[in-house]
Amino acid sequence: MGDPRCRLCGAALATGLVATDSRHCCLNSTPIVGTCPEHGPLGPHHVTKEG
Repeated sequence: MGDPRCRLCGAALATGLVATDSRHCCLNSTPIVGTCPEHGPLGPHHVTKEG
């Protein structure tokens, strides 16, 4: 499979320190998979692995 990409715009995601098992905040239980340069931090429902 390819690298994780934003499902909204297709940009490659940054998956450094932001992409961890930690949650974005206490009110949001969705893990952050990576950061899109256009859309910011994304959960798994906004990520695709194409390429």
